[in-house]
Amino acid sequence: MSSLPAAGMRAAQRGVTLIELIAFIVIMGISVVALLSMYRAVLPHGATPAQITLATQLAQERMELLLGQRDAYGYSTAVLADPCNGGTPPAICTNQFTPSGLYSIVVAGVNPALPWSGLSTDSYRMLGVKVLGPDGKQLANLSAVIANY
Repeated sequence: MSSLPAAGMRAAQRGVTLIELIAFIVIMGISVVALLSMYRAVLPHGATPAQITLATQLAQERMELLLGQRDAYGYSTAVLADPCNGGTPPAICTNQFTPSGLYSIVVAGVNPALPWSGLSTDSYRMLGVKVLGPDGKQLANLSAVIANY
């Protein structure tokens, strides 16, 4: 049997009162309205999924051009160049298909001034492709480590 007296058992089985339930609903309603208003203020300033997808595709295409050029002209890091910025031969680059001022593509590591991670730039390079939106915010970033093999 139970060691609680009958009065104690009734108190232990007591549920939530109507006033407690109404207070909970009011508090949750106020917090949900506050959260939704915050999202409504923040969302228009972010990049849309379509912009992020297009920026990622542009970055991937430029990275493939860079890596494909190594395949065609030799695997030495000394001959590495961005084919869209004066590379030889001139390539069909994705930035000529994007509307003017919409996206800008920045390639880093093609001609590094400093060795990467203490290693010689003749052996390894860290290559990066960054796509910026019309407002200058970064939408996509790809990087690759390439070796002279």
